[in-house]
Amino acid sequence: MLVVLLNNLAPRKKTISITPLIDVVFILLLFFMLSSTFNQKKQLEIKHTTSGVSQAEGEAVQIVLQPEGVVEVDGAQYRVGEQPFAQLLNTIAENNSHVRLSARASVSVQSVVELIDMGYQAGITQLNLSESVE
Repeated sequence: MLVVLLNNLAPRKKTISITPLIDVVFILLLFFMLSSTFNQKKQLEIKHTTSGVSQAEGEAVQIVLQPEGVVEVDGAQYRVGEQPFAQLLNTIAENNSHVRLSARASVSVQSVVELIDMGYQAGITQLNLSESVE
């Protein structure tokens, strides 16, 4: 009888539960899925012009981006996102004109990129980025 009691007191091998491991894996999977971006990133091709203007760009349309969404196109002012400016971009694209884009020093880079993207969406293929205007 004593032998039977000693056998019952012997340490048993504990089994490791795999459920917490699976929980951790799913939590990590969920974290990485939610923290990643799902939108497609695209690259904008930009030609940077120097201060000297080539002969082909002598007839280029000059677009100057000003603060608060105002755009000056060859002396006329438009607001970004409004219909007249969108029509102007479409007209520039139809004429296959060169566009030289510059921005005031206080304009954010995001605004410049959005304007470049609007030009490409309108069909403008010849867009050059000039140095900022003071």
